[in-house]
Amino acid sequence: MSAHLSRREALRAGAILLGASMTATFIGCSANGAGPPAAAQVGTSALDELAARLRGTLLRPGDAEYEARSASANGRYLGTRPIAVAQVADEGDVATCVEWSVQNGVQPVARGGGHSYAGFSTTTGLLIDISVLDSVQINDSDGTVVLGGAASNRAMLAASADGPFFLPGGTCLAVCYGGLALGGGIGFNTHWAGLASDRMTATRMVTAGGNVLDASNSQHEDVFWACRGGAGGNFGINTAFTFALAEVPRHPITHFDINWSGADAAGAMLNAFNILSATAPAAFNADAYAQATEIGSGGPEAAIQVNTHGQYIGPADELRDLLAPVIAAAGQPDSQNITEMGFWDAQRIFATDEQPSHSWGDISRYASEPIPESAVGELVDLLVACPSRSDDANGSIWSLGWVGGDVVNAFGRTETAYVHRGMSTLLRPTTVWPNDAPASVGNDLNQWTDAVIAAIAPHTPDESYQNFPNRALTNWEQQYYAENFDRLVDVKTSYDPNDVFRNEQSIPVRR
Repeated sequence: MSAHLSRREALRAGAILLGASMTATFIGCSANGAGPPAAAQVGTSALDELAARLRGTLLRPGDAEYEARSASANGRYLGTRPIAVAQVADEGDVATCVEWSVQNGVQPVARGGGHSYAGFSTTTGLLIDISVLDSVQINDSDGTVVLGGAASNRAMLAASADGPFFLPGGTCLAVCYGGLALGGGIGFNTHWAGLASDRMTATRMVTAGGNVLDASNSQHEDVFWACRGGAGGNFGINTAFTFALAEVPRHPITHFDINWSGADAAGAMLNAFNILSATAPAAFNADAYAQATEIGSGGPEAAIQVNTHGQYIGPADELRDLLAPVIAAAGQPDSQNITEMGFWDAQRIFATDEQPSHSWGDISRYASEPIPESAVGELVDLLVACPSRSDDANGSIWSLGWVGGDVVNAFGRTETAYVHRGMSTLLRPTTVWPNDAPASVGNDLNQWTDAVIAAIAPHTPDESYQNFPNRALTNWEQQYYAENFDRLVDVKTSYDPNDVFRNEQSIPVRR
């Protein structure tokens, strides 16, 4: 077994960055992902040619850094390896890699941080490692930032910390803004500062033809629209972004972390939290979860860890008033910490480092209103019956309360490619297990996830977050993009008519 890893650690490191078919069963594949596709057939001479054309480095199987550079963050996809990893030196190398891939019939896949939940930053073709494109250039005079395509949460936090401006994003320090913003970009500041994609004002992209274009509301407007929520791996390789920054709150904010235990507290807290999230002011930014833990003398009902955690852009007494119904419903907490502090101090608390390699399953469902108390009761019953309850193999149910509100809803559903406006929470059953666990462990946890989604789905819109992709969704077109899907197909057909950039859930070309 791998090192111990709690589900709370795994999710907060993942990217905090969710109908016809509502299940997530991995039919025909093991818990550790589908069998890898056949490797591309390319001769040594062709790879030698690419290596000679690059200013960067081409890693091949057997090279010292190949294993580390080609591995997926999600252990389910460790079996999928590229014919080579191109560690680019600059944007020109990215264009060279795309041109070479097209000429040699090889699938090009870009990777910044490698955190695609569904392994879409893995390939048996050419993996284009753009991690060198990590620059951060903040312009205090106009409140903007230009980020390289692989600039991470860590880089942005380091560059902006203690300054007057902030870019909303995730909490896992290793996750890159490219993947985050292309799919929307939610996190602990979304409720008051908006989505990362809504703050995007321009992007620079290498196209399927190996050309470089700049897209904004004044040029290549159609692909710019698509890049604000249409997800990565679809239209090209984004090498840079410009964002409008938010002003950091000048007054202290309040950070909070409150814990309970037991099934009764889980149901009461989740129900009260969902009600609060539907009406909370923009200043309230929080999540809540309940996790099945190792069974002790109190039985499975007692072995449920319960938590709500977040920040309030304002004083502690106002936050306590907001949280009072949650605490009254869930009962006396096992522990609570409600502390006023500076904005940047809170962001450092939210930031999490990369966790040891592990496998996980994830799926999400937006809610436009609190789900019924009876449905929450079903979820708690499923937690009690969770098939794995150890430190490193378990299931949890999350409610992310920062995904809606007036700031997010200031944009219409078709104004950008991010369609999920008018939502109050994002509900997430999540699972984690060691990479070396028997296949039955992951399969059982995936079936548990199916049951959780089946309980949630009748009470929610048929929409899920495209940055938490799940390969088993058969109606992903509706769930990720809804009424924006047809326009995304038009953009794809215009900019990548030969479907060079593709994966199992990429936007298709119109035939």
